[in-house]
Amino acid sequence: MKDLQAFLDAVAEKNEIWLLESRPGMFAMLEDADGDSYVPIWANEQDALSQAVGDWSGYGTTSMPLPELEAWLGELAHDDIDIIVAPEGDGEKTAIPSAGLRKWVKQHAVGSFVDDGDEPDEEFDDTWAQPWQ
Repeated sequence: MKDLQAFLDAVAEKNEIWLLESRPGMFAMLEDADGDSYVPIWANEQDALSQAVGDWSGYGTTSMPLPELEAWLGELAHDDIDIIVAPEGDGEKTAIPSAGLRKWVKQHAVGSFVDDGDEPDEEFDDTWAQPWQ
């Protein structure tokens, strides 16, 4: 990603992320050539909505506050589903492990959510962001 830090700063400032949703609880997903699954997230509604084309045509946008995202990332990590940050069409995509992003979210979330006590083993490090293939 060209500027992962700018994405993280925008998310921390607004205390939320945006997703594409086909119906309540059914979010857009991507799969790479190895069969690994990813959930794409965006820092704002406009960027998310601009990607509601092609396979995601007809999807709406929904926001998720960071405290809720923290809990959800624990579930995603358990299911071996990671995150794609702000994908744009066929352009560059940046993958981040759910457990690593959860650690970052935990440090930046304003408010609280039920803590499941599942602490990620890994520290968040933006060098984890890898081009998605």
